[in-house]
Amino acid sequence: MRFTPVVALAAFTASTTASVASDRYIVHFADAASARAATHASQFAPTERRLSDAPRHLRSLAAGGEVFELGPDEASRVSALPGVDAVEEDLMFEPTTVVASLWKRQWYMHDPKVGVDAEKAWKYTRGAGAVVAVLDTGITPHPEFDGQLLPGYDFISDAGAARDGDGRDADPTDMGNWSDPGECHSPEGKASTWHGTHMAGLIAARAGNRPGIVGLAPEAKLIPVRVLGRCGGRSSDIADAIVWASGGDVPGVPTLARRADVINLSMGTTGACGPLLRRAIEQARSRGSVIVTSAGNDQKNANTNTPANCPGVVSVAALGRDGAMASYSNFGNVTLAAPGGHIGDRGADDILSTWDIGKRGRERSVFGYRGGTSVAAPQVAALVALMRSADPDITVDQVTQQLVDNARPLPGPCPKGCGAGLMDAGATVDAVVEDRGRY
Repeated sequence: MRFTPVVALAAFTASTTASVASDRYIVHFADAASARAATHASQFAPTERRLSDAPRHLRSLAAGGEVFELGPDEASRVSALPGVDAVEEDLMFEPTTVVASLWKRQWYMHDPKVGVDAEKAWKYTRGAGAVVAVLDTGITPHPEFDGQLLPGYDFISDAGAARDGDGRDADPTDMGNWSDPGECHSPEGKASTWHGTHMAGLIAARAGNRPGIVGLAPEAKLIPVRVLGRCGGRSSDIADAIVWASGGDVPGVPTLARRADVINLSMGTTGACGPLLRRAIEQARSRGSVIVTSAGNDQKNANTNTPANCPGVVSVAALGRDGAMASYSNFGNVTLAAPGGHIGDRGADDILSTWDIGKRGRERSVFGYRGGTSVAAPQVAALVALMRSADPDITVDQVTQQLVDNARPLPGPCPKGCGAGLMDAGATVDAVVEDRGRY
């Protein structure tokens, strides 16, 4: 007579009284009759019994086996019953995307000396719900931005500088900012920089299952805003773009449905902060947008560079791989510092991010290194996105205060002044979470 485990299961469940957490296990029976009998008995177990007292059958599997809810001790005992071949845990699998395959090269995120301590901040948030506007050369298609982009805008009013055949339009795609010898006040020609793409990746790249990088706020959304084209960009276009990205009205341009929490300006020129730019920044701040700017790469006091010298901005100096002020960085009256790498021959001590291989027009999405205060600023902008994700009600001034209060001491010398210190994403987000609702 073939044995079926019905009686054994019934006896087993009646004698099991310990209240333990149940989990899912796959029970493999010796034959189909044993499986049918066991699952039938489980399905008709008294409903008033606890799960730990009566194993609950969930489903039969196409590849063989029956799924039950069992406690860990129950699973061990069931495996010893006659008619049961084996019991295995119904394991939980996760995507193999711990961070990114290029994570080791992203020293600026995790280096114990000069990194920004991203992983500590990610215990609380990765930026979900926050929006970052990147005012730059526009953006190129890249796998890292799949699902990350909100509708942007091209604010370049000069069709020649825009290289897209018209003036302002709703397409913020970077058409390349290359120049020929003699153009743009330079005797030498220059290749396209794909600058906006590089900045965007530092903020919100999402490697997913691909080989790639991860931004500091990989769950934030990006608004690409094109303001820099051939030879650069005009303050009139940049000011309008600041107003628009912060939710203000610009004639002839559809108003944003959702203003940016933070606006990144990795750009600059020598001079004072003019009335137009000053007003645009004041208005953006009044609407709740934080303005983050690069300090400049002129080896001068940041007071000589605009928009870094505009009132109310968060200005960012750059540190080299050794933790000291980068040789190129502006200094002095800045808010804080962030990793910026070197300038010159690009290499592993610089900042890795999204790129395009094209010298003039777009050719192929890749990753590349860049140094400068330009790459330091978007790391701070991404941190602001994390802060706004952790506490959507934190004000513009409170953001700046938290950045300053939670910066850590510089790991290297900066005799001419690098602000409050090195940005610390972990400590800053931790402080925002702790203070949430207490302001």
